[in-house]
Amino acid sequence: MSFISSLRQPLLSRLRFRHLMLVSRIARMGTLHRAAEELNVTQPAASKMLQDIEEILGVQIFVRQPRGLIATEIGAFVIDYAEQALSDQERFLKGLKNLQRGGYGALSIGAIMATAPDILPAAIAELKRRRPLMTIMLQTTTSDQLLRSLEKNELDLVIGRLTESRHHAIFDVEPLSIEKLWAFVSADHPLAGRDEVSLAEMETYPWVLQQQTSPMRQVIDRSFAEAGLPSLDNIVETTSIFATLHLVRRAGMISVLPHTIIEEAIARGELARLPLTIVNPLEPYGIIRRKGEPLSVNAEEFAGIVRGLLTSVSLATIG
Repeated sequence: MSFISSLRQPLLSRLRFRHLMLVSRIARMGTLHRAAEELNVTQPAASKMLQDIEEILGVQIFVRQPRGLIATEIGAFVIDYAEQALSDQERFLKGLKNLQRGGYGALSIGAIMATAPDILPAAIAELKRRRPLMTIMLQTTTSDQLLRSLEKNELDLVIGRLTESRHHAIFDVEPLSIEKLWAFVSADHPLAGRDEVSLAEMETYPWVLQQQTSPMRQVIDRSFAEAGLPSLDNIVETTSIFATLHLVRRAGMISVLPHTIIEEAIARGELARLPLTIVNPLEPYGIIRRKGEPLSVNAEEFAGIVRGLLTSVSLATIG
């Protein structure tokens, strides 16, 4: 038995999920008192549990500050592990409950907005047709947020794109398709119907976009910077498609979204595409999984359905 293995067995035998729950609650609540209330234990009991886990691991997880308990550098590593372990347990219990009811277990997937109008609902519908009692947990937001969830084991797979260089070391990507980004406004916006619109003109209007860490937002910010224009400052940030479309229609804002989301509304005359060419240096979005970790049967089947749908769309376009 290796040195690491000899240490692992007694350590893991003493570590309890109750310990991990306490660490996670303290990290989220910021105080031992509130964490104890969440776990329905007394504060002295919670204090003893924290002391126990720090003795078991041989590290200090939190330090006391005027603002409450703050994680140490190594404590942040322990917190990440605790949250991953608790997430794994929750997914296991949901899947087990589903199987006990005669279902097919559970699947947690994340997807970017570009897949929301067609590929994503079609893939889910086909998966539910094949496995009607499967529990599917769906998260739709930006790639950076989805990859944080995937890294913490909160998702089985993600349809999105890598956003940081370190992601290449921890995720595998199977490229699928490239997003076309369209700038658009409401049909009655002052810029609607124009044959030409400059970025300088667009900069004077309010915008609704994703947060700065999202790849799509970075494309817009880079476009203004390369044109020698200041960063947009009259802006609302949201990851919600519903909120974006509502603000464009009701608040006179400009936005940019994947064309798959807005092309039907533009064809009906409800929205107007602006004559702006957006140079999109983004990598193709794809199926992302944790490196070296095989997909579950349910996740692999979902991935296969997505591949098939995109192949069908490509063949129809060529035809």
